[in-house]
Amino acid sequence: MDIINRHYIKLAAAALLLQFSSCKPNLDLSNPQELSTDTYYKTADQLENSVIPAYQALIGRTQGGYARSLYFELLAPGDDYNHTFKWEPMYQDSYNTPASDGMTAQTWRDFWNGVFAANLAIDRIQKFEGEIDQNRKNRLLGEAYFLRGLNYLHLGMLFGETIPLMSKPVETNEDYYPGNAPAGAVYAQIVDDFKKASGLLPTRAALYADSKMIGRATKGAAQAYLAKTYLYKPILAKGQAADFANAEIQLKSVIDSKEYQLMSSYRDNFLETKENNQESVFEVQLYNGPGWLGDDISSSWRWQEIGMFDGTGGAWWNLAPNKMAHDQFEDGDPRKFMTLWCENGANFTQLDGKVTTYTDWMKNLATNKDLYGTRKYCPDVQIADYDNGNNDRIFRYSDVLLLYAECLNERGDVTGAKQYINLVRKRANNIVPDEQPHLWYQKSNGTIPDVDGLLAQGLVKNGVSLNTVKNIIVHERFVEFLGEYQRYFDLLRWGMADPVWLEPLKKGGWSPKAMYYPFPQAELDNNKNLKGNEMNN
Repeated sequence: MDIINRHYIKLAAAALLLQFSSCKPNLDLSNPQELSTDTYYKTADQLENSVIPAYQALIGRTQGGYARSLYFELLAPGDDYNHTFKWEPMYQDSYNTPASDGMTAQTWRDFWNGVFAANLAIDRIQKFEGEIDQNRKNRLLGEAYFLRGLNYLHLGMLFGETIPLMSKPVETNEDYYPGNAPAGAVYAQIVDDFKKASGLLPTRAALYADSKMIGRATKGAAQAYLAKTYLYKPILAKGQAADFANAEIQLKSVIDSKEYQLMSSYRDNFLETKENNQESVFEVQLYNGPGWLGDDISSSWRWQEIGMFDGTGGAWWNLAPNKMAHDQFEDGDPRKFMTLWCENGANFTQLDGKVTTYTDWMKNLATNKDLYGTRKYCPDVQIADYDNGNNDRIFRYSDVLLLYAECLNERGDVTGAKQYINLVRKRANNIVPDEQPHLWYQKSNGTIPDVDGLLAQGLVKNGVSLNTVKNIIVHERFVEFLGEYQRYFDLLRWGMADPVWLEPLKKGGWSPKAMYYPFPQAELDNNKNLKGNEMNN
């Protein structure tokens, strides 16, 4: 896996320079020693490298991806996370982000880098006339389509459907200054990209038989993201209904492939030692190289920024799960203690060897004592670096199962929906033998019931009665994916069909105008053909 991560680091800079080489004025001069879009992409190995910058964009060369900024932008707008006293003001959870905000500008830039890189790769792979195995060529083209779709998916989720539609390399002045996409066009391209990718990419088993390929996009990942795109249609094509029927087809294909399975231990999905496991459909490959603050630019700051409480282990604790998120867990659900730093949960060991507990953390905490820490993805022992290399699993098989259950429930197959929800809930109860010994579920099973048992209990969580299968799906997605960037976008897509799901957001100040982040003002200043979204007004 380190091989792929190092490819991300070493090749991204060179390839991104290549894609922008046409910015130079045409003086009819040629330097045969200089890398350019005309002198590169001449061999199969160079084609192999052409897709790397589009992967790197997900990490974020300007820290706008999953390495840093993105977890604030994806988590903060939800009702489950609040910014702490350490970050005043923070716009992302206030629904009032200005167009001058540097964080959103970084994310905009990084994901457009990914789109540009994917467009260039698609063009050069299609036009390649040298010697290359056809299966290899198909796989590379599939990766490029997948990555263009995934980068565009993020842009659409964050900035809305009026972002520019760019499907070829930048070559002319008109290409440099695109206007807004017409309604529905970006959604249609994302669907088309994932369809093409699913037809070209090999299965996980076939691709990962070569250890150097572990972490790259697969057929299953393309199918899963195609399904999610169908379900995110209310966000990507604002106000349109989710396409449950087509999503169900794709999700069933992933399930029937037998390529994926739930890990026995829920916690295995968030440990650096368990990356790219059988539950991982797609994850962002992160790598913490030598040097203070991760000189490789491919490491994650997540544990430092949103992990342990302030005052313990040097953590910054800028964004934290709130009491509502904490209270969503049922009694006897081990996932609570694998997700949160909270009462009766795991201990944290500092660099000096001191083992600290929730009681210690509260003594050190000056304010915001009603918030919690995010244990998920974070080490239990303080590390000297501000960053680490724990991959972000941005699509897990449990998501496939719960989305499939949602599709079945929508068409009235309640029995089938319960079956797939129960798979996820049953795994949650498993003993986790490698957990900290004082945690009760290290030796005893969790006690949450199956769906029928939960219905019979008549529980109410944060004002929502768990008396329907739909409400249980909402609840299950909340606790299964807390801290995994799902909640805000789930509420948005459900809320387009039933406004009741927007109420938790409205309590925090959300309005339909604030559905997306504004286009960066610098982009609008540079491109007079582009108009911002409602947040720019």
